[in-house]
Amino acid sequence: MRVGYFCYHLSGTGPATRARDVINAIAAETPVDVVVLTGEPEKVDSAATVVPVDVRHPLDAAQKVRHHFADMDLVHVPINVYQAAFVRLGYRGPLVGGVGPGIQSTLRHGLLGRAIGIDLKIKTHESMRRWDRYGYETAVCTATIDRDVFRPYDDDSIRTTRRNLGLDPETNVLLYVGELSEPQGAHLVSELAREYGSDTDTEKTVVVAGDGPLRSTFEGREDLRYDGFVSNDALPDYYNAAYVTVIPRKEDVTSNVGLESIACGTPVVTTADGIVRDLFEARGTYVWADRNVAAIRETVDALLADDDRYRAQVTRGLETFDDMALSLDDAVDTHRRIYERLVVDSDSDEVRAKGPRASP
Repeated sequence: MRVGYFCYHLSGTGPATRARDVINAIAAETPVDVVVLTGEPEKVDSAATVVPVDVRHPLDAAQKVRHHFADMDLVHVPINVYQAAFVRLGYRGPLVGGVGPGIQSTLRHGLLGRAIGIDLKIKTHESMRRWDRYGYETAVCTATIDRDVFRPYDDDSIRTTRRNLGLDPETNVLLYVGELSEPQGAHLVSELAREYGSDTDTEKTVVVAGDGPLRSTFEGREDLRYDGFVSNDALPDYYNAAYVTVIPRKEDVTSNVGLESIACGTPVVTTADGIVRDLFEARGTYVWADRNVAAIRETVDALLADDDRYRAQVTRGLETFDDMALSLDDAVDTHRRIYERLVVDSDSDEVRAKGPRASP
C-alpha cells in the first residue's frame, strides 16, 4: 500500500506533533510505502520518501502533488482543510483528514472538507459529533503518545536529569509546557510563580517551557525559571524532573502535554473543561482545580503534601494507558485499519464503476 501525506508544518506541539509521530511510525514500523510533502523535511524519518514543498511557490507545490501523489493508494492531510483542498487540485483518490483535532471544526471548514471530498475524518473522541453532522465518515484516534520516549525514569536517572537541567534535587518542581497565552492559562502560571517566590516557607520552583504572546511576562524573572520553547524530543527530561505539571487551560480535548506528563509518571493538575473531562475525569487520570491561582495552589500543595495520594495519582495515570488506546502503537494500528479499508472500498467502487466484463 502506498500512502501520501501533505503536512506543511511538523514541528511544535499539538496536531503537528501528532502528525509527525504518526507519519514517522507508519514509515518506520509498517510495510506501507510513505511519501511526505512537507515544508519541514528534516522532521520526517528516513524510512519515508520526503519531498520538500514551499507554499510560497504554489505552482511548484501543485506540480509536486500531481507528480508524487499520482500513484498513491490514499492521501492523508492531517492538519489543515485548505491543505486538503490544495491536494485535491491534483489528486482524486481516497482522502483522509485530521489526526485528532487537526482539521478546523467550524461549519465553513466542515462544508469545505465535504465539498472537496474528504472521505473520512479522524477525531479524538466519539463525542465530537459535529463531524458526523457535517456528513463525514469518522474514526477515533484519541492520542499518539510514544511510550518508548515518554516513560518514567528510575530514581538515579531523575537525579541526573535534574542536575543536567540545573535544578535543585530537593526542590519541588512545578512545570508548565505550552503556549504563553491567556486561553492556555499562562497568566495564572505567572501569578502562581510570584506567590511561591514571595513565600519563604515553601521550596517550589516553577519551570516554564513555551513561547507565545505573553513571553515578556516570563523573561528575566527570579521567581521562576523560563526556558523558552523546548522541543518535543527534550520534554521527557522536563516531565521526569518535575513533581507536578500544571495545565490551567479553559478547555482541552485530550491534552498531549497532560498525557505525556502522566506517561512519565508525573501527575497533572488541570483546570480544563471540554472533552478532556469526558475522557478522563471518571478515571481520576488528572487532578482538577478551579481556574484561579488560589485553587490551583491549594490543589498542588495538597497533592504534594500527601505521599500516599501522590503515589496513587501516579499509578492512576499510568493505568489509564493500560486501559485506553492512547499510545503511538495504538494510533498506528488505527491508521493502518482505516487506510486498508478505504483502499479496499475505493478499489471495489472502481470495479463497480467499470461494470461487468464483456463476454468473450
